[in-house]
Amino acid sequence: MNGSIRFVFGACVAVSLIMVAVALRLWGAAEVRSNAGEVFFLTLVGAVWLIFATKLFSWLGLNFRDDVMERRNVAALVALCGALLAVAIIYAGGSLGEGPSYMNNFFSAALGTAGFLLLWIFLEFGAKVSMSIGEERDLASGLRMCGFLLAIGLVLGRAAAGGWHSESATVRDFMRDGWPAAILWAIALAIERLVRPSRRRPFPGWPICGLLPALFYVALAAVWLWHLGAWEGMPK
Repeated sequence: MNGSIRFVFGACVAVSLIMVAVALRLWGAAEVRSNAGEVFFLTLVGAVWLIFATKLFSWLGLNFRDDVMERRNVAALVALCGALLAVAIIYAGGSLGEGPSYMNNFFSAALGTAGFLLLWIFLEFGAKVSMSIGEERDLASGLRMCGFLLAIGLVLGRAAAGGWHSESATVRDFMRDGWPAAILWAIALAIERLVRPSRRRPFPGWPICGLLPALFYVALAAVWLWHLGAWEGMPK
C-alpha cells in the first residue's frame, strides 16, 4: 500500500514539473524559450516552490507523512495531489510572459500562490474540510477538495500570466482576471455544507457527492479561461 501511495504522489510530482517545463518551453518569455538552461533553472525553482508549498499544506490540516503515509488516507492523497498540481499551475502561470528579470516571475507566482492559500484558509474556516478528509477519511470530501483546488489554481494561474509592466499593474490585472476564484470559493462553501459527512449521512457516495462537484468546479474554471482567451504576449 505504501509503495502504491508513493508511486501515485511521485507521479503527481513528476507531472507537475513536466507541466511547468512544457509551459516554459512553449509559452515562456522569448529568452527562456530559446534557452534550455533557463527552462531547466526555472523548473528547478518550481520544484523548490512545490516543496515549500507542501510544507504549508500541513498548516491547513493535510500532511503527506501523517495523513497519507502513516494513516494510508486515500482522501488526503487525492486532495494533496490536487493541491500540488494547482500550485504548479500557478507557478507556471506566473512564469509566462515577457519581463526584465526572474523577480517579475516570482512576484506573479507568489501573488497567485498567496491568493490560492488564502482561499483554502477561508474554505477551511467555513467548512472544516480538513476534518472531513483527515479525520473522517471521506473520499467524497477529498475529491471535492481536489477539484476546488485545481479550479482555483487554473483561474489564479491564468490571472498571474502575461507581460510585466509594474507591480501595481500586475496586482490590478490579477484581480481583474482572478476574481472568479472567489465565486468558486463561495460555491464550494455552500456545497460543503450540503454534502459533507453528517450523522444522518456519515459516508456520502463519492461519485455524486465527490466527483460530480469536483468536475463542476473545474468546468466553471475552464469556461472562465475560455472567456479570457490568450494572455498578453502569448506566443502564437
